[in-house]
Amino acid sequence: MTMILNKKHSLHNKAALLALLSMFVLFSGCDYTTQKSVTTVGEITIGVDEGLLPVMSREASEFMRLNNEAKLNLTVKTSKEVIADLNSGVYKTVVVDRDLTKEEADIFAANKIELKKTKFALDGIGVIVNPKNPLTKLNFNELKRIFTGVQKDWKDLDGNNKDVYIGNIKVLIARKNASIHDIFREKVLAGVDFADYDLICSTSAQMMSEIKSSENAIGFISMAWITVSNDTLDTSVKPLKIASVDPKTEAVGDYVSLHQAYIANKSYPLITEAYIISSDFSMNVSVGFTSFLAAYDGQRIVLKSGLVPVTQPVRIIQLN
Repeated sequence: MTMILNKKHSLHNKAALLALLSMFVLFSGCDYTTQKSVTTVGEITIGVDEGLLPVMSREASEFMRLNNEAKLNLTVKTSKEVIADLNSGVYKTVVVDRDLTKEEADIFAANKIELKKTKFALDGIGVIVNPKNPLTKLNFNELKRIFTGVQKDWKDLDGNNKDVYIGNIKVLIARKNASIHDIFREKVLAGVDFADYDLICSTSAQMMSEIKSSENAIGFISMAWITVSNDTLDTSVKPLKIASVDPKTEAVGDYVSLHQAYIANKSYPLITEAYIISSDFSMNVSVGFTSFLAAYDGQRIVLKSGLVPVTQPVRIIQLN
C-alpha cells in the first residue's frame, strides 16, 4: 500500500482524499483473467456479516453484472452466526468484519476444517450522534462511562465537554454477536459489559433510524453504513472525533475524525478488518468472487463504499 503524507504537518488537521492507484496484483498465485471461465459460472450462497452488507451488496451486483453466468446469494447474519454456519457447513464461504477469534480457530482445527482467508478491506467503527448534538469529540474513558451506564446525562461530561450539552443520554448498541459489538466492548469498554438498559439495535438500519430521530442518542456503526461515496458521509448522523486512552498511564491520545485516510494510516482508534473466508478449495465461483474482491474492480468498490482497500496500492492526497 502506497501513501503520500505531508512530512511537516499532522494529517489529523488536514483534509485528505484516498485514491486507488491503477495497478493489479495477483491473488494467491491465481490469475483472475485466465481462470475466469472456470470461476465465474454457477451459483453460491455467501454468509455476510450485517455490518458489511452495503459494500457486499455492491460487490456482488458488480460481479454478477460482469459475469452473467454467476449468481451470488447473500444471507445476512451477525459475524458469530455466519462463522458458526461456516463451521457446520451451512455456508462454504462467509464475509466478516473481523478475524477469527482463537476459540473459533481452535474449533475449526478440532473439526479438521481447513480454511482459506483473505483480508480485503479496513473498516472503521464510527461513534455517531444526532447532528443537533453540539459535541464533537469523546475519548475512550468518556465512552466507557456512557456505555456502561456510569453517566446518564450529557451534562455530566467533564473537561472540554462540560456543560456543552444537557439531556438524558439515550444509549444504543449493536446486538450481541455482531462484530462491532464485540470489538467496541473489547477496545473501548476494556471487556466490561454494556449497561443493562442500553437499547439494542438488531440492525444497522435501525441504529441509523434511532440516531436520526433522537437528539440525545449515541451509538456506534460500521463506516460502510454511513458512507454516501468515498469520503463523503451521510449528514443525517454525526460521527464524533475519538481518542484512545492508554490503560497504564491514562494519557489521552489525539482526537481523530472518522475518515478513510485516518483508517488507512491507522491513526483512527477503532479499526476493523474485513475478510472473506472459505472452506471450499474447488475451482468455482467462490474463488472467482474472492479474486474479484482482491483485484482492482473489487477494491475500487471498497474505496467507493468508504472502506480502505488492502490488496491494491492507495495514495493519501492531502488537501491544504
